[in-house]
Amino acid sequence: MTATIRFGFVAIFAAAGLAGCGGRDAFWSTSIDPAPPAFGLPGAVALVDTGATRVVLLTPGLDQSLTSTSIPVGPNILNAVASPDGKKLFVVSGGHRGGIGDARPNESPSLTVIAPGGSAPVVQKYLLTTLTDPLAGLAIDPGGHWVVLYAGSGTGQPFVSNPNELVILDVTQPPKTATPITHTLMSFGGRPERFTFTPPLALPTGLHPLLVIESDQGLSLLQLEHPEIPEITVPLTNATDTSLLTPAGIAVDVGDATDGARIGIRLANDSDVVTLQFVIQPGADLATQNGFVPTVNLTDVGGIATDLAFVHTDGGLRLAALVPGLSKATLIDPVTSLTEDVAMPARYQSLSLVTDPNNDLSATDPAATIDVALLWNAAVSAGQEGVAFWELGHTAGQPYRSIATVGITDTIAKILDVPAVPMGDTLKVLETSDAASFYVLDLTTRTAAPLLTSTTSIDLSMSPLGDQVWTFIPNGLEVAATSLQTKQPRSLLIERPVGQVFEIQRADGGLSVIVIHDEGGIGATVYDATTLDDQTRRLYPGLLTADPSTGGAP
Repeated sequence: MTATIRFGFVAIFAAAGLAGCGGRDAFWSTSIDPAPPAFGLPGAVALVDTGATRVVLLTPGLDQSLTSTSIPVGPNILNAVASPDGKKLFVVSGGHRGGIGDARPNESPSLTVIAPGGSAPVVQKYLLTTLTDPLAGLAIDPGGHWVVLYAGSGTGQPFVSNPNELVILDVTQPPKTATPITHTLMSFGGRPERFTFTPPLALPTGLHPLLVIESDQGLSLLQLEHPEIPEITVPLTNATDTSLLTPAGIAVDVGDATDGARIGIRLANDSDVVTLQFVIQPGADLATQNGFVPTVNLTDVGGIATDLAFVHTDGGLRLAALVPGLSKATLIDPVTSLTEDVAMPARYQSLSLVTDPNNDLSATDPAATIDVALLWNAAVSAGQEGVAFWELGHTAGQPYRSIATVGITDTIAKILDVPAVPMGDTLKVLETSDAASFYVLDLTTRTAAPLLTSTTSIDLSMSPLGDQVWTFIPNGLEVAATSLQTKQPRSLLIERPVGQVFEIQRADGGLSVIVIHDEGGIGATVYDATTLDDQTRRLYPGLLTADPSTGGAP
């Protein structure tokens, strides 16, 4: 699909008005992306309009009205990412460097943070003046405190980049006082693959959050509160040879005053699982040194681990590693490194903790502090269908009693969390690998209600209140809402191809659903999400053809 040029009635009138002035705003000559990135935020849907270097907020109101707010960002948009909690949008712009004869002023790369809500959105623009070439990669702290920019991929990247160069920014500070800090990781040939922001960990020097950077050759630990201090590099090797091991994922236990923090690491190319514990660094100068160092323990679990988590069992804290190649899980005691294998009825590849350690749904001993894990699969393979509950209160001495399967015959590819109000603590939505059905899993009754669709390749999105799940076919005309309480689906009448579906809570407390149409300058159909009344729905075409100088009102 080719990009759309900004014509339409508004554009024609604007061009006519400028005819006597000998020109028109460059906005009208820019193209519109055929499927611009869209994000559901509190109170609004955000559309990233790269051609016009802006973000357009679509805010629903009473009677399916829709207000459009145009927010300019820096030129040359490279990336846009929503915060993990879905409350803010972060947009990286590469800026502009003018050549000889270019009358357009230079502009540094920048990071724009947009938070809808209230009478007007809150917009903060951080200029990255230390950079001449942009860093497009974005990693965002779930707590909304830190942002890390790193070398990205795709178009618009610099001719030469250092993949180990990071720019760390505290976005709780206003742009006028925030100072981006450049930090280059020590590298022995590797490059970062994943970034994990930890909560404050019980370290020998106190409670501190860390940035854990997994590379293709090792692990680095960086103090977020003091990014100017050199990171701790943890090279990963086993005892049998000198080959480098590749981390494939981590688990974090925050620890407490009695038992310090721990980090578990699974490997992509070795059957060992690595556990890091922390001890004080004698004589360290805390102004220039971390004050703690990790101790490394390796435990062979017999095969490649595909997922791991720290879990509370009836025997105490354990690091649980799933080993689907052997149809088992291994529980590792982080203190003694002793292991206990638990046979699995299928080759489960993924696990998710579905209970709070202090609120076990299945505990026979109400005073016990134990977890329940949901086991599921992320790949299609014969004999791997279904899900199971792993009762971690039955592990010591009788682990065979700890697995309870659920009669689901599909392979599960993804688990959607349900917001905590009103039923999020007890429900999960399971998306299947062929996307021809989905399930509503009740964690209390251990039942799974199947919902079937007439076609494959469906997409799902969740209501912000956790009362219904939306199902739609990308580029199709089918949209349905399924109540998570009654399991009753209701369809919408949609007459233009669907790009994405967002349910938004309005400022008046009501709910609207905005169906985005990736055609004709981007349009939207707006329904009342409570009544789903076809007669009151409204269609808004050409949302990105509005003049940004007028606020972008449709």
